[in-house]
Amino acid sequence: MPPTPPPEAKEPPGAKDHGRQAALAAFLRSRRERADPAETGLPPGGRRRTPGLRREEVSLLSGVSLTWYTWLEQGRDINVSPQILLALTRALQLDDVERAHLFRLAGREAPEPAERSLQVPDAIRAFLDTLMPNPAFVIDRCFDVLAWNRAQEAILGPALLDRPRRELNSAWLLFREPGIRALMPEWEAETEWMAGLLRQQAAYELDNPRFTELIDELTSTSPHFARLWEAHEVVEFRSSLRRYHHPRAGDIEVSFVRLAVQEAPWLSLICHFPEPGSESERRLRGLVTLPE
Repeated sequence: MPPTPPPEAKEPPGAKDHGRQAALAAFLRSRRERADPAETGLPPGGRRRTPGLRREEVSLLSGVSLTWYTWLEQGRDINVSPQILLALTRALQLDDVERAHLFRLAGREAPEPAERSLQVPDAIRAFLDTLMPNPAFVIDRCFDVLAWNRAQEAILGPALLDRPRRELNSAWLLFREPGIRALMPEWEAETEWMAGLLRQQAAYELDNPRFTELIDELTSTSPHFARLWEAHEVVEFRSSLRRYHHPRAGDIEVSFVRLAVQEAPWLSLICHFPEPGSESERRLRGLVTLPE
């Protein structure tokens, strides 16, 4: 008889959590030992035997009890609230990257900065240009269009992009701009999809004045949007096909994807591209005059 194979090794219960707790403990110790007491606002003390802050000082600065903080540095199996993590972030003077790392180690989702910069990074703007002749643009979580390349402008037309800031929004253009409706033969399906995306995003952005302003304006000025909004249909973004009926280039079919901007997670890059060798690719290249 063939030998019986050894039983498959199994990870002991809680092993992953234990590893996370150990990593959290080690990270807290390293940041505490790195901290400069002189920059924390603590009164000057005597000579220190070890660099950095004492546990008692972290407790004092953060408002977290000494016992609780000691347990964290010992890798104890305890749940840590976001409020405690934010207090420790301030006490240990962590930067944004370290704060996000601390939250991940604690099994929590790191909060985004209170102020989201809508400045599109220079590298992303340059990347938009490298995507030519594929239309591409950058949006935020309110679907405001913040940057685009010449191919996107060629598809929509310069007049559509030369408008007030609040109108330069994917949802606003789709529901309010007649030129967009004429450009998109599947406009009805596109509007249903967009309303579902906005409903899904509302769970994250209802405290955002810009999001509220957009929904209020669309609801009051577009009966079609108001009906879709009241339906409460919710969808997530999915890469798909989009068709244009362009007045100069004719019918163009493209796929589109959404790419995250790592250094600003509230920004996304939307890129359209035709099937290689297709008639749509030929027409899109003919629409966009590329420099030599």
